[in-house]
Amino acid sequence: MKRILCAKRMKACDKLEIVSRTPSSVLMMRAGQAVYNVLKSEFDASRVLFVCGGGNNGGDGLIAAMLSAAEGNIAHVLFVGSEKSCTDETSKRLAEAKKTDVEFVGEMSDNYTAIVDAMFGIGLSRDIDGSNADIIDRINKSNIPVLSLDIPSGICADNGEVLGCAVYADVTVTIAAYKRGLLLGEGAEYSGKIVCADVGIPCDAADRYDGVDWQVPYVYEKSDLSLLPKRPRLCNKGMFGRVVIIGGAPGMCGAVYLSALAAYRCGAGIVEIVTATENRLPLQVLLPEAIVTAVDWNEPDYEELGCAIGRAYNICIGPGMGMSESALKMLEFVYRNTDRAITVDADALNLTAKHHLEFPAQVSVTITPHPMELSRLTGLDIDEIKADHWEIASDYANEHHVICVAKDAFTAITDGDELFVNVSGSPALAKGGSGDVLSGVITALRGVGLTAFQAAGLGVLVHGLAGEKAAVRYGESAPLARETADLVGEVLKEVYR
Repeated sequence: MKRILCAKRMKACDKLEIVSRTPSSVLMMRAGQAVYNVLKSEFDASRVLFVCGGGNNGGDGLIAAMLSAAEGNIAHVLFVGSEKSCTDETSKRLAEAKKTDVEFVGEMSDNYTAIVDAMFGIGLSRDIDGSNADIIDRINKSNIPVLSLDIPSGICADNGEVLGCAVYADVTVTIAAYKRGLLLGEGAEYSGKIVCADVGIPCDAADRYDGVDWQVPYVYEKSDLSLLPKRPRLCNKGMFGRVVIIGGAPGMCGAVYLSALAAYRCGAGIVEIVTATENRLPLQVLLPEAIVTAVDWNEPDYEELGCAIGRAYNICIGPGMGMSESALKMLEFVYRNTDRAITVDADALNLTAKHHLEFPAQVSVTITPHPMELSRLTGLDIDEIKADHWEIASDYANEHHVICVAKDAFTAITDGDELFVNVSGSPALAKGGSGDVLSGVITALRGVGLTAFQAAGLGVLVHGLAGEKAAVRYGESAPLARETADLVGEVLKEVYR
């Protein structure tokens, strides 16, 4: 897990490490090395332009340039800062670089294999203009791959706003912790792929900044999937949870199929689908492994529905459920009668919002709203939701005693006390059915031995990684939700290997 920090708290952690243990020169060397390592792995590093400013961000870039030149690459530096006003460490690195094979240039050309943006770091608080704005415009129009150091120059580290203009990065190497501005607002669009480099700066001090307790968000990373329990050799299907998925109005079996498929792919022992009678045959053909309990959707047998939820280890309700009066009555019945953990998704959320229902207080509840659904639940305008869905989701979770998975490009997972933000995923997930796959994954992980909060956070991570694999295999535009569900198994295969 890594922290997500604002600029002030990151600087406080950095200063504390320098004062107590590690000289700033050592931290700068580690940062420069981390940037160069990513540069080599992500791009052609044979001929790179390093655009460096006078702050410590520029010093990190100068070290990366020296490391590149030392390995025989062409490393050009366009220094855009004032040598008289450089930080002490950057001034030293500048003097060192001039004694190496690094070549300093006065302008930018188009014959580079990559550009490293080390102009401005997280301390930027004013709009960029003049010659620096011209350089950023040239970088953005060059069609040369760009790696930004810590944060794309021009992005506010606290809220993701563009300060006048900003560099569009293909990859951002952020140091020690994720910065809020990388994941919020326009910063999410400008940052590209984000790599968080560990340089030995502990960020625990961020929990108490200026003597005040703060809610400091975390990011689950791929390594955190080690939390998933391995399947013992001596096991049976009953050990991995019986998932009951309730949904699928007449003619709407696709959503429950995708949730059930994802639940099986994510390790559920048994999956039972409670759905409309009309959906029985297609579901038995699509997913013969699932148990299909068919009910009259207009006049359901509540005794049968009660038996189904009584068999469950945990429940998912909502995919393809519809907004009919009978769907509402089924949802109310489940809310009143369940004693199992429940994931509330899709139409179940819309029914809850429309009819002002209360979530069941007797069990653990996870909700998975996209921005419009969260808007309906909270009564807030969609623009307000998009402006700060982390805080809104956290407040809602705290008020209603639920775990809220607020879906977005960077999904927030919160119980009102803790907050995780997911950075895995791909535009390939922007397809109908992706939310149904996610609800199945989260519900299944609850059944294999995780807490509800762990299942929500790691479920979003697994789903995002499966989306990345789908994008690699099919391209960002082509993947279907069922293909993402199938690739959940590939993600878990790597973990258990």
